[in-house]
Amino acid sequence: RCWGDDSSGQLGDGAVSTTGRATPVSVAGLAGVVALSAGDSHSCALLQDGTVRCWGRNASGQIGDGTTSAPRLQPTPVLGLSQVTAISAGNEFTCALRADGAVLCWGRNDGGQLGQGAISFTPQTTPKLVPGLSGVLTIAAGDRSACAVVASGGGGALRCWGDNAGGQIGDGTKGNQRPAPTPVALSGPAATAAVGGTTACAVLTGGCAVCFGQNGGAIGDGTTAERLLPAPVSGFACGLVLGQGCGGAA
Repeated sequence: RCWGDDSSGQLGDGAVSTTGRATPVSVAGLAGVVALSAGDSHSCALLQDGTVRCWGRNASGQIGDGTTSAPRLQPTPVLGLSQVTAISAGNEFTCALRADGAVLCWGRNDGGQLGQGAISFTPQTTPKLVPGLSGVLTIAAGDRSACAVVASGGGGALRCWGDNAGGQIGDGTKGNQRPAPTPVALSGPAATAAVGGTTACAVLTGGCAVCFGQNGGAIGDGTTAERLLPAPVSGFACGLVLGQGCGGAA
């Protein structure tokens, strides 16, 4: 069931509504769904058999069916995907995590958000492997950037890529695009991550949270100063994590 804006068919009920849907409607033809992800104007579902269906806006190829055609008003198979364990839909791009720990992304790439090592203004209309990533545990797609938690040395290392206008890549810089996965300087292993517009956050294995990027209050550290490196979120410090400090928290 989906609800809200339906101007691009992102509710998957087979129609477009200029007024939106204020109550849940059934997504057409879906069964055996194990995970969902809603992006800016498209949505995707992961099925029990490891395949993915997407629907909604497709101007940048974010549906993954090999086209940049009109919106897909019903769930449409993503080409060439199998053994998928997680999905994340961003702003006109989508990423999927495969059972072997590889990540594939497709759609818009004007900020390097597909992780291919270069930006491109030509949409990628089918899934493409993100080079240099293996052993991935979780993925998160945001506005024009994405992150992955990678198994490393018994813990979780964080890699981010894409637009870096607000410092949301977490490598100590901003204003430059990072079209390939870039290490984020964490002082403890990550369990999961989330990516927004120009801010990203990670939860470390001890339960503490750190955020980085443009602030205005989004970092949660009691300030409005931008953070180009991970900063601890107030109230979520967890002391020592596997013998290391948590994002600088005591």
